Amino acid sequence: MDRLSKREVQVLALMSTGMLNKEIAEQLDISIDTVKKHTKNIYAKLNLRNRTEAVGYILKSKVNNKN
Repeated sequence: MDRLSKREVQVLALMSTGMLNKEIAEQLDISIDTVKKHTKNIYAKLNLRNRTEAVGYILKSKVNNKN
């Protein structure tokens, strides 16, 4: 997660709760296009292909941090 900006971490965390781009945009007071850009950057930085993999990544990170 060190590779992600603070905002990207926020977007990823909200994605993991099941929020849609529109909901994330409203929560963070940014545009949907900005959310999409952050999402694209998250996928590229973490070598992920989609939202499902992103959610799996954050869940795996939480489990690994507990050990």
